[in-house]
This record gives sequence, structure tokens and C-alpha cells, in this order.
Amino acid sequence: MAKSILALCRHAPYGNALAREGLEAVLACAAMDQVPEVLFINDGVFQLLEQKPDRINEKNLRRNLQALPMFGVETLYLCERSLVSRRIDPAELDIPGAELKLVQDTGQFIAGFNQVLSF
Repeated sequence: MAKSILALCRHAPYGNALAREGLEAVLACAAMDQVPEVLFINDGVFQLLEQKPDRINEKNLRRNLQALPMFGVETLYLCERSLVSRRIDPAELDIPGAELKLVQDTGQFIAGFNQVLSF
């Protein structure tokens, strides 16, 4: 029986390597047929906004996000409370090929997985 895996993306897209490393870990898992679910929570929800990282000499994470559906990660979960507290309208978010679903009770959602990776 396969274990269920959840990747928590908790950090903003820039300022450190955690956001990029998290998405790369998700893609690596998916490439090895261990397709995790992904929950964007806390400042991690900023990863889903349109980005202009060239202004701060950073690489764009958008390509990593857009690759997720190609690796079988077709649903991305978003913490509704994190979006509200950061005044992000879910209508502003779009990752081509991915379905975005809001999660109201993240504790219950997270508890449903065998393994949780936190980035």
C-alpha cells in the first residue's frame, strides 16, 4: 500500500531557497512515481502570484509551478485563511493545467496524510 505524501509550501518565493527547493522536491517525488499532494500555506501562497523576479536578480519559480501538472500534480491546495490574511483574491491565481482548491481546515487536511514534507 502506497503512503500518501503531502508537501507543505510555507515560504515566500524569494529571499531564501526554501520555496525553490520545495517545488524541486515535489517534482523529484513525482518523477519517481510518488506523486505528492501540495498545500500552499502561510507565506507560501505568495508563490502562486504573478512574479517579476528579474527585478531582484532571481530566477522565476513560475516554470517549476507550471511543470507540476506535467508530473501528475494536477491539484494544488491553498489555505483559505492564509489567502484572506494576506488579502489575496483566489481569482488572482492561475497555474495553467492545475486545479486550485481552497482548504478551510488545514489541520484536518494535513492529518489525512502518512508523510508530510515541509518547505
